[in-house]
Amino acid sequence: MSRSLRLPDTLSRWPYPRRINPAYEEVSAESAAWLRSFHAFSAEKQVAFDKCKFGLLASLTYPDVDKDHLRAACDLMNVFFVFDEQTDIADTARTRELADIVIDAVRHPERPRPEGEPVVGEITRQ
Repeated sequence: MSRSLRLPDTLSRWPYPRRINPAYEEVSAESAAWLRSFHAFSAEKQVAFDKCKFGLLASLTYPDVDKDHLRAACDLMNVFFVFDEQTDIADTARTRELADIVIDAVRHPERPRPEGEPVVGEITRQ
């Protein structure tokens, strides 16, 4: 017996116009290049990251902000992806450790990150 699942087209009657930040291409590319500079992923994971288009998500979410605010939104989306990738394979204790690193980097951006710390700390600090 075969089964099928039909998902409704939830956007077919969406009442709001699609708006994108006019600085999307420029700012998204800058943010993605910044993240690539950390070499946080294997080649395979980098390809997956590039396909996700987090800058597009930020640009659709914040269509009216200036370039600096859009850059912050794009960078934050990238931080979320790095954190997600690292915690996907982590146990509870390691996930807590990574969360503590991120929180410390947000609270103390003026402090250099410790030697040997996971790269998510420096990415978040910046």
